[in-house]
Amino acid sequence: MCGIVGIVSPKPELVLEGLRLMSLAVAHRGPDDSGERIVRTTHGIVGLGHRRLAILDLSPLGHQPMGDPSTGNWLSYNGEIYNLRDLRRELESLGYEFRSRTDTEVVLAAYGKWGLKALSRLRGMFALSLWDEGLQRLVLARDPFGIKPLYYCRLGDLFLFGSEVRALLASG
Repeated sequence: MCGIVGIVSPKPELVLEGLRLMSLAVAHRGPDDSGERIVRTTHGIVGLGHRRLAILDLSPLGHQPMGDPSTGNWLSYNGEIYNLRDLRRELESLGYEFRSRTDTEVVLAAYGKWGLKALSRLRGMFALSLWDEGLQRLVLARDPFGIKPLYYCRLGDLFLFGSEVRALLASG
């Protein structure tokens, strides 16, 4: 089960402290690893957090949020992609090289190749947050059935999201 959390705000101090508190609130969702990524944008600060339950690739190569050095995009992802092998083979045939065996890396590469259209190609259950560096936008998405949870809240110029409501409440 992993946990994803995030904050968007023009105030760095809110992002740094809030992200830490939110991540702690969902620590039970991912005991194997945790990570945070702060991205400075033209409109403020984006903070992505992740709590990992390692399933497919137990190595540190599955650490999240995961970045794509070729695009500058960052992904925090919770889920399982059932057509992972097919997507991976297709992306490899297009020249992509993968370092891990995670579906996270495949989702990140698919978005890098097909943009938002990649989401319709994913068969499985997922919730994700992706910072698109080129377009300077945050993408939040869930599988069509909404199996994996994703909650969000907007308070003035503050935007919060997470795998559980308790993460939003813990943000302070």
